[in-house]
Amino acid sequence: MIYLNLKSIFEAKGIDNPSHFLWKNGFTRHTAHNLLYNKTEGINFRHLEKLCLLLGCSPNDLFTWHNKDQTNVLPTHSLQSLKKEKSIGSITKTLQQLPVSKLNELRNFLDSLSNAND
Repeated sequence: MIYLNLKSIFEAKGIDNPSHFLWKNGFTRHTAHNLLYNKTEGINFRHLEKLCLLLGCSPNDLFTWHNKDQTNVLPTHSLQSLKKEKSIGSITKTLQQLPVSKLNELRNFLDSLSNAND
């Protein structure tokens, strides 16, 4: 089954109140609730695009796949890329635990990633 993976993305982005974030960015309370708690049978393409633009991600980042039926799916099947082995988690918590020297290394690494995208 394919599910929306919004809560972990909001956590990783440091967005403490996802509902408020969605309301502030034009989603109704009802839609925000349904999206955050996987209470929907589908997703509107406009909503999908809006989420991707707001969160700086691709549609694949928004979804996770769980093989609940335990069907035989080849390891090379495209759905395997939607399996999330580990939650993204809060980057802020991890950063707070790093020593300053590691933070400097991280800054250099992030700068190199940013320069590679230019």
